[in-house]
Amino acid sequence: MIFRITKHFCLIFFLLIFSCNAIAQVKGITEKNIMQGLEQSYHFKWEKAEETFKDIIKKYPERPEGYHYLSGIYVWYYLSSKDKNELNIFTAYSDTAIEKGLELLDQDSNSDTLLYLLGSNYSYRAIAFAAAENYLDAVWAGKKSNSYLEEAIEINPEKYDAYLGLGLYNFAAGQTPGAFRWVLKLAGIGGDKELGIKYLKLAADEGTYCKTEAQYYYSQVIPDSVEGMKYLTKLVNKYPENLLFKYSLASLNIKERKLNAAEKILRKIVDYDNEKFLQVVAFSNFLIGDVFYKKNQFDSAIVHYKKFLETTPDNDYTGIASFRLGVSYEISGLRDSAVVYFSSCENGNMDLDDDIYAKRKGGIYLKRTLSENEIAVIKADNMIEAGNYRAAYDSLGSLLKKITSSKLKAEAYLYLNEAAFNLGKYGESLSLASAAIKTEVKDEKWILPYACYYAARANYYLGDEVATNYFIEQAEDYNDYDYQNKLKTLINSLERKE
Repeated sequence: MIFRITKHFCLIFFLLIFSCNAIAQVKGITEKNIMQGLEQSYHFKWEKAEETFKDIIKKYPERPEGYHYLSGIYVWYYLSSKDKNELNIFTAYSDTAIEKGLELLDQDSNSDTLLYLLGSNYSYRAIAFAAAENYLDAVWAGKKSNSYLEEAIEINPEKYDAYLGLGLYNFAAGQTPGAFRWVLKLAGIGGDKELGIKYLKLAADEGTYCKTEAQYYYSQVIPDSVEGMKYLTKLVNKYPENLLFKYSLASLNIKERKLNAAEKILRKIVDYDNEKFLQVVAFSNFLIGDVFYKKNQFDSAIVHYKKFLETTPDNDYTGIASFRLGVSYEISGLRDSAVVYFSSCENGNMDLDDDIYAKRKGGIYLKRTLSENEIAVIKADNMIEAGNYRAAYDSLGSLLKKITSSKLKAEAYLYLNEAAFNLGKYGESLSLASAAIKTEVKDEKWILPYACYYAARANYYLGDEVATNYFIEQAEDYNDYDYQNKLKTLINSLERKE
């Protein structure tokens, strides 16, 4: 689980904090005791959950369970607030949980329950240390976690809940940014993204105590967004107070271009008043800004992007928020304000595709204004992101006649291709993707690999398997361009359909 904890991934591990991993068959501690605290956590009743786990510690001070679950609460507090005091409290409880667990393991080395609990607590440490940018400690903790969980499964192959941690481990290690792969290699750690998804599905289907958690994580990594939406909707209905479930559902709605549904959910999150959850609220303001930006309602977008920048505890996505603020001000005719935010685009997290893109494009628009045609292309792209395909199709069709820049023309071809595809015009979509491929592009290196992917997608829907595979191979030949991770995900999703 060693990677930069970002907007998505600092949230994706939330329920791991409360994974039900050592409940049954523990002398003195009943399933009811643990489940009560976990359910309180799912419902965001944090003070009650803390009381429940502290009561377990009071009654069974030599057992690791109470310390383990209580430490998990402070992982979440730290991820959301980045308050070092929360990290210190977590570390203290985690140290005790591991100490107690190892003492008991010395007496019963074949206890799959203790091995599983230790593996899960080291998972917490990997998450917390990665968030604190203590990467070497995080790598070591991740390796220890994997080792304990694998040993638990070796002893009890039917301990399906263990596949939750192993699935997250493999998925996260497989997603590790290139800058940190050398650390994993040095530690002898490997990760397989597809195996991680497979393990999470197994836990979601066969798990006993961690079924809810596994279903949540699976919804976050499965390429099929329809299936993900089904899981998340069920979880939100069951735990309406849970900010994470709501936030994730809103994010997926934006991805599916259901902006009104997303905004309705996010409005309820930003009204949540608790200083321990600053990051969730901050990122929700960021997403509301995205909703308005994609609706071309730039005045409202400005309000929420600025709230995000004023409240976020770290620099994740501050680059892209600044960039979209700059564009919003520019389109609104406020060049001086636009310059302020374009100059801030370089302050984002350079492990994130969005912030890398923002730094590059912000640097360009810091030196010059956006042209009328560039603004029109941005607005048309936003129409697509809002699901207004016919309006975007008509707008871009007229706009292409006016564009003289080869770079902007290629970009317009790509957006028109997307609009045509969503209108069921697969032949036209293929022609437009092909036109983008043939257009000379220098600075915008992302256009050609994405054009190849769009050509592959259109060919797939036209039933040409040979052409589909050809263009996938062409797309995969490119490197060093914006949004590589996103394109890899799109290609993987298309290959799954074949």
